[in-house]
Amino acid sequence: MGGFESIFRQFQECLRERPDDAAFLITSGDRSVPISWRQFTHDIERIAWGVSKVIPGGAVGLLGENSYEWMVAHAGVMFGGGIVVPIDPNLSPDEMAERLAFVGAKSLVYSALHAHKAREVAKKLPELVVAGFGSRSADLFLDKADKAFAKGEKGVFSLLPPDERRVSMIVFTSGTTSRPRGVQLTLQGLAAWCRFANRQLCIRPGSRSLMVLPLHHIFGVCAAYLMVGAGSSVGVCPDFRRLYDAVERFRADYIFLVPALADLLCAKIAQRGDSAEAALGFPIEWILVGGAPLSTRIYEQMLSLGIQPLAGYGLTETTALYSISPIGRHRQGSAGQADFAESKVKVSERGTLMISGPAVFRGYYEEPERTDEVLKDGWFDTGDVGYIDDDGFVFITGRASRTIVLSSGKKIAPEEIEDKLLSIPGFRETVVSGNGETREIKAEIYAVVSEDTVKCQVERLNRSLPVYKRIKTVIVRDEPFPRTSSGKIRLHSSEPIAAPDEQASEQNSFGEKVHGTVQVVRRLCAKHPHRWRMSFTALLVAMAVLVFNIVPRLLENAGIPLPSVIGKAVDFIGECGEILLALLVILGYFISRKLFPSEEE
Repeated sequence: MGGFESIFRQFQECLRERPDDAAFLITSGDRSVPISWRQFTHDIERIAWGVSKVIPGGAVGLLGENSYEWMVAHAGVMFGGGIVVPIDPNLSPDEMAERLAFVGAKSLVYSALHAHKAREVAKKLPELVVAGFGSRSADLFLDKADKAFAKGEKGVFSLLPPDERRVSMIVFTSGTTSRPRGVQLTLQGLAAWCRFANRQLCIRPGSRSLMVLPLHHIFGVCAAYLMVGAGSSVGVCPDFRRLYDAVERFRADYIFLVPALADLLCAKIAQRGDSAEAALGFPIEWILVGGAPLSTRIYEQMLSLGIQPLAGYGLTETTALYSISPIGRHRQGSAGQADFAESKVKVSERGTLMISGPAVFRGYYEEPERTDEVLKDGWFDTGDVGYIDDDGFVFITGRASRTIVLSSGKKIAPEEIEDKLLSIPGFRETVVSGNGETREIKAEIYAVVSEDTVKCQVERLNRSLPVYKRIKTVIVRDEPFPRTSSGKIRLHSSEPIAAPDEQASEQNSFGEKVHGTVQVVRRLCAKHPHRWRMSFTALLVAMAVLVFNIVPRLLENAGIPLPSVIGKAVDFIGECGEILLALLVILGYFISRKLFPSEEE
């Protein structure tokens, strides 16, 4: 395998050297289905052809949960000369339309789970070309590419590589402390990040990994390109609430997570065994935690489960992580080791870390003044307060924007106190803030112990702190903090928690089963000349969804009670939906072979 000199050439090399190896692993019923490099690159070429012909150089919005189709569309748009604009599915249609209009998007591609939002966006932006994964319009679009290839036109991987210095992604910041901005990134920066990460992590070709971080966030999409390009088969996990099941199903060797998900996974493993290998039947080699600092508690929990904890830290503007722990050399308390091979890292006069190199962004879209504030002479001021030790390990002591400056002139990094609080047993989440004038330090805490215990533990911690850092006000929360869709605590926002409510989760869960099943049917029937087979089988699946899922819900909403026998049958089908849908697809396929035989048969 090469060294990520170019994402495009890395994909060419994988296609040439290992065409039949699994690039991705997807779920179908209770099975794990591989998608080869030959199929992956062919699907990318179809998208890239259409983008180059229909909207050359245009911006394309991408809306959907983690999926194989999402990655194909992302790579196809970039390699086809377009600009990808990933859209957070948790945004409202108004917010989505605002962002797409801001960047001048020509098209929006979406998954079936978010079709209702896509339709609302289309109403607000009539000029926007909207198409769903697997929709009729998308199929017609891809059919044109196949016909062009059949006539002798070459796919993108048979052409010269695209200009990797041009802007190919506009990724909006997560907006934890300020208004989201459109960060302009390049394929060159993505390749630089992949080179750095692979040097630190030494990913083995033939290993298995997991795609669970949201792909609309820069950390998630960079991790996906790294793993698949390095030769690790990537298991697709569309819902973080099924993280443990995905790890078990795809037998993941490595995982990229944010602290909240690392905590969730470790807790589930600990419930089932005293180590990851005992609980899962195989070891997890390492988990890299990024997006926020790796707390001492989570670090020690992973070690106790036989998992090597690694840390990384970065921003959207640095194309994900600018520091990563090297394998076997994590230094507790650090955010990993900086990339000094291709980048430069230094500390500014005001104590913030500054980065220069190919992974640094090209500027905020249509915000030159804000760009000039943070990007000068090729140096990006991260706003992270910290230092670098003699071995290049980066230590983040806080964010400049969160630093509490007391009227006495003393400065306090909230993150320092938060880390101490999170090391206390039973403390799960905390946010520390302060008033510089009154010198009052406040801690808001979510814990699984009583309020009296929380206050007692805070008082005990105060005795070990300097007087000016002591916590004067304690607020005990009854529920976790709201989070961004990437898993970070939303510090200044009244927006609801990113996770959907229980009813929506159930509907999405069933929708995912149907969507995944239909995709398998499409691949199965695409090999045969008669599309009637696919239509017939899809009709059976649609009828099953209507009868067993939608109709009972409509009757229930209308106040019409279901007979107990039918109610129990519906509940059973809901529990065994994947198996029944799979059986229905098999039955439909074989019936359709009798109804619509091909000439060869």
